Amino acid sequence: MTSNAYKEKISVRRSKRVSPVLEHLPVETSTTAITDDNVLSNIVVQANDDGILHHRPSELQNRRDTRVSMDLTSKGTLSFHNILYVVGERQKNCYLSCIKLKSGKKIVNNVSGIFTSGMNAIMGPTGCGKSSLLDVLADRKDPHGLSGQIFVDGCPPPPSFKYIVGYVVQDDMISGTLTVRENLMFSANVRLPADVTNNERQIRVTKVIQDLGLELCADTKMGTEFLRGVSGGERKRTCIGIELLST
Repeated sequence: MTSNAYKEKISVRRSKRVSPVLEHLPVETSTTAITDDNVLSNIVVQANDDGILHHRPSELQNRRDTRVSMDLTSKGTLSFHNILYVVGERQKNCYLSCIKLKSGKKIVNNVSGIFTSGMNAIMGPTGCGKSSLLDVLADRKDPHGLSGQIFVDGCPPPPSFKYIVGYVVQDDMISGTLTVRENLMFSANVRLPADVTNNERQIRVTKVIQDLGLELCADTKMGTEFLRGVSGGERKRTCIGIELLST
């Protein structure tokens, strides 16, 4: 099932921390949630004043005639239910300033939703837990302090889930002294199976460069603080290409 069947507009409600630019921003696929009667309804992801990522049913939730039942086992469907992520936070003791105690801080608070095949978006202000939620869904967080359920095509993800999915982190993990092609080739040499020949690796790298429109900068160094390199968009596309090579 593609995202075209669920084209909606996500409206991020204005709060003290939300930029007005985000209000009524159109995206291809709205985030969705499962309600108590096990049917689909659109939701708006919003960070409340406490800075924690929550989910709120949209106005469509009350329109039962607009609800559509979804098969969670359809290919390319990622569903998550009641995700709670708590981390330890150090605080100073008010009586003994030299002693620090740990207390739990909620980063993601009881969030549920569905990502269908296609483009999906998580929207919210800085620090509300967007990256943490993605890390949880990609199995990149310590399970300590984490609760909830995640399903891929209706089944629990395999133990090797984080090794078989492509995940581009916010901070670029590339060598600034290598060219775009060299970074991609290095990733291909390290991450592709041993039975893939060198010629096949080069063909894959060339195809990724073409698919991402990196032909003009393929032999340009990425760049560092002291070395001028590619643009920010080309840099991020290279990071995406590194993940595409391994999937």
